[in-house]
Amino acid sequence: MSIFRVSINIATTGHSLHQLNEYAGVEASRWLPIGSPVHDFDPTGPARELSQWHYDAPVRGDSEILEPHLVLLRPVLGRMADTQLEGRVYGSLSVSLNARHNAFVFEIEPRDAVLIARAGLRIRIDAYTHEG
Repeated sequence: MSIFRVSINIATTGHSLHQLNEYAGVEASRWLPIGSPVHDFDPTGPARELSQWHYDAPVRGDSEILEPHLVLLRPVLGRMADTQLEGRVYGSLSVSLNARHNAFVFEIEPRDAVLIARAGLRIRIDAYTHEG
């Protein structure tokens, strides 16, 4: 019952994998291009209308606090905050966690909130129960 993944996600119709890797200064952990199937289990189903670039903070195992993830993401967030990306993109910082029955609390320090905002990212929380 903890944080198991923190990632930077960018959805776009006008940028290539190479452009987004250059923009962020890191190679994507996952890349889903326009036209690829929405679901791997149904390759004949609907196709993606947006390309999706994901960079997962390389923290091994689960953590109770966000800090280990942010330590690794701050250089990427700083580069994104200081670099202009032309065109329309949708970006988010996604925190994926297993929630407790009563509560799960984590904090984002003001300096990190400012950096995330300067990078043009929204914050998205993906909470799962321990049952899945």
